[in-house]
Amino acid sequence: MFDLLADRCGLRTGARVLEIGAGNGLATGPLLAAGAHVVAVEPGESLAAILAADHGSDRLGVVVADFESAELPGGFDLAVAATSLHWLDPDTAIGKIAGQVRAGGWLAAWWNEFGDTNRPTTFRDRLDQVYADLLPAEPGYRSSRSHVLDTDRWRQRLTTGGWFTDVTVDIIEWQQTLTADTARDLWSTFPNIAELAPPDREQFLTRLAALIDGEPTGAVEDPRLTVLYTATRTTA
Repeated sequence: MFDLLADRCGLRTGARVLEIGAGNGLATGPLLAAGAHVVAVEPGESLAAILAADHGSDRLGVVVADFESAELPGGFDLAVAATSLHWLDPDTAIGKIAGQVRAGGWLAAWWNEFGDTNRPTTFRDRLDQVYADLLPAEPGYRSSRSHVLDTDRWRQRLTTGGWFTDVTVDIIEWQQTLTADTARDLWSTFPNIAELAPPDREQFLTRLAALIDGEPTGAVEDPRLTVLYTATRTTA
């Protein structure tokens, strides 16, 4: 995906990049590795501290603020939002992003989708029963659809106000090898699991791990998607 940003959106040595909602820097690291100068906006003080400690560089500036209120220098070649744009109000945020990106520059927003209904698996079918028992309001895996795949909605949001145009959507298929421990760690971060009552949460994670421990290899290959939207800053 970062190769695509380099080929299409000018991610290169010396590029000025605005990162919105940088978190602890999972995307910041590759941006810096590409040679970019990054201004990373992160509202969480603890996450911003991790970001600065792990990726501190004379090419990294960290702004601890909500994006809506952050004071920024402007003139960026590229603005990126890694799994964060859905937290912003598009009616106001897209205009502010546009004010930070030079004419002809780029906006790139992406999300990782933990699953792919076009690639169903036995593991996911079995996991559906765990969801049915403990989170009965959740849709089944095969019938679920993520907001990130609602391309018409996101095209409309990114072009709000006419600031950005030529929206392109790239869907990158990959898979992640899960062990019982890595699956527990991953699902523990999902809000619907974290918000379960402690006994139910532990039951969910224990049953999840048992599904994988029961495999002959002690691991499963779980489909993933990275959904990337890119748009060009208009000259108007």
